[in-house]
Order: sequence, then C-alpha cells, then structure tokens
Amino acid sequence: MSNNKIFTLLAINILLVFSIMVSIFPIAPLISSDLGMTSGEIGSIAGIASLVMTFLSIPSGVFADRYGRKKIIIASLALSAVAVFMVAASHGVLLFTAGWLLFGFARGFVSTPIFAVVMDVCKPEERGRAMGIVSGAIGAGSVLGYVLSGLLSNYFGWHTSFAVLASLLLLSTLVTTVLLRETGVKNTSRSIGQAFKSSFKWLGVREILLAGIVGTLCFMVGVFTTFLVPFAAKEQDISLVLLSLLFIPYEAVASFGAVFVGWISDKVGRHAPLIWAQSICVGALVLLYALDFNPWLLTFGYALIGLTEGPIITLVNTIITDKVIKINPMEMGAALGTFRTLQGVGIALGSTLGGFFYSRIGTHPSYLVAAGLMVLTLLISLSLGKKEKAGVTEYKSAG
Repeated sequence: MSNNKIFTLLAINILLVFSIMVSIFPIAPLISSDLGMTSGEIGSIAGIASLVMTFLSIPSGVFADRYGRKKIIIASLALSAVAVFMVAASHGVLLFTAGWLLFGFARGFVSTPIFAVVMDVCKPEERGRAMGIVSGAIGAGSVLGYVLSGLLSNYFGWHTSFAVLASLLLLSTLVTTVLLRETGVKNTSRSIGQAFKSSFKWLGVREILLAGIVGTLCFMVGVFTTFLVPFAAKEQDISLVLLSLLFIPYEAVASFGAVFVGWISDKVGRHAPLIWAQSICVGALVLLYALDFNPWLLTFGYALIGLTEGPIITLVNTIITDKVIKINPMEMGAALGTFRTLQGVGIALGSTLGGFFYSRIGTHPSYLVAAGLMVLTLLISLSLGKKEKAGVTEYKSAG
C-alpha cells in the first residue's frame, strides 16, 4: 500500500471520528426534546467526553509505541463504532450518556497513533504535506458532521443520523483492518510506568517545548475566537442558518490550508510559513476589533482564524516530529501524545477565557485580547531555531 493511500485511509478515519464528535451540536435541541434532557446536561456530557479524549492522548501514544500502532487504531475505531451504535439505539438518558462517554474514551486512542503512523512511513521531504493531509481531515470532519447530522436528522431523525455515521465508521474500521500495515518498531524495553514518565522528558527539549507552547496558545486563540462569533452574530441579528454557514469558510481554511502549508513547509522549511500564518491571524483579529461588524467582515476575519486550527497546528506538530525522529523515533507516540494533551488544554482554556472576557468587556475588546495572545505566540515562534537544510527545517540540539 503506497504512502499516499495510507495517508488517505488514515485521514478518512480521522474525518469520520471528528464528524461524529461534532454531530451532536446542531441536533442537540432534538436530543434534548426527545430524551427529556436540558441543553446544559447535553453540553456537560459532550464536554466531559472531550476532556476524557484529551487526557488519553498520552496513554494512547505510550500504548502505540509498546503494542503497535495498528492494534490501537483498530481497537479504538471498533470501540467507537460500538459506542455510536449505543447512542443511536438510546431512548433514555442512561444509554445515551453511557454511549457518548464511551465514544469519548474510544476516540481518545485514535488520533495520536494515526499521526505516529504518518510519521513512521513518510519521507522527510513529504512530512509536512502528510501531516497537513491528516490534520486537514479534522476540519473537514467538522463540516461533514454539521451537514450530515443536520440533514439526516431533519429527514429521518437523530437516531438514524447516528446509525448511519456509526455504520460508516464500522466500514472504515474493516477496510483499515485489511489494508493498513503495522508500522514503527515496538518499544518494549521499558515498563509502561517508565514510558509514561519518559513521555514528559520531551518538555525538556527547548525546540519541542516552544513548539508545544505555540500550538497550545494557537488552539486557545482559535477556540477563544470561535466562542465569540455566535455572540457577534447575535449582535448583528444573523440567523442561526446563516451562522452555521459562516463556520464553513473557517473550516475550509483550516482543512485546505493545512495541506497547502504543510506542502510549502517541505519546500521552504517550517519557520517562515509559521510566522506568516500567525501574522495573518494577528491582522485578522485587529481588523475584527477596529472595524464595525457586518456579516461579510465577520465571515472573512473569522475564516482567516482557521489558520490556527489547521496550518499552524500542522506546522508545530511537524516541528515536534522532526526533532523527535532525530532523537528517538521509538518514542514518537508518547511524544505526540504529550503535546496533543497540551493542545487539548488550550482548547479548554480558549472557551473559558472567551466566556470570561466577553462577559466583562464585550465582543470588540475581546478580539483585541485574542490578538495580544497571538502576538505572544508570534514572539515565541521567532525564538525557534530555523537552520535550513535540504528544504526541510533542521533544529539545533537542545543539549
């Protein structure tokens, strides 16, 4: 199986998992009415499941290094399908809650091993493009989840929506089982406890730590801004239908931008595209702050913030993998898990800070706060090493 086919197969799995993850949001009112749950209860269940997913990033990486990438991927996909079928079959709060929390647990073991496989098989000169393909699938999955769940639920009911998505995931699991080969070298030289402890050592490598901080802050700014957008739309009397369409350009920039920027970084290095992407985000946030709101301005400015979710995260993750491969590729899963956990914390902080600042200073000044945070990430990025060699960024040893 060629590398491009492997990247495509893994991207489809990521796309399906994330499309199911976000599918709950547009149909939450239907679920609430049918199961007698409040919107707050549904939001809490979704939030807890996402936190579970975030904090399983490190264990999933450790297990992938120790037992093999393919085994963990297949097990997590299969368990995810079972969980979503439980949700589809639920006619009460208990089964729905159990199914969605199980899905949160299962999907926590998907992403890190998939990214590890990508880094196992790709050549150094295609590392950025490969990371962009898989990372871009996250944004594409978000769009697909909103559209599919909305359409299927509108015509056939939300139970059918989850049943169809679960069936697609099960089919993808079977195809992956047949086609995907095991990659990497199993690292059984350490106990699981030692492997967990060792995963945090990567925080001591300067370039990796700085890249991790940049990724965390950028995710935080992206979610911070996303939290503000519905309130800005409400202030402009933008309808719910138009608001849902407003998210599509953001996800398009996140998805297609990740592939493009990843490809560019293979040609010119990681550092320059990272600086340019962050600079554009700063400009977009200042624009949203300085000018009067209107639907077109909001759509344009917010779309550019999609650079934080796709291209920038692709670049920092590739910087991290560039360095890890040079030091010890047998710990790729654990290293990626550590920094995906940090990025998950950034997501949680983004919504928290967005709510905090909006409630105190309103929408316009909050965009300026987000711009300040992005300037901070830009300053940190400037301090990253950027020695170029053979079209791919090389980094100085932190030692």
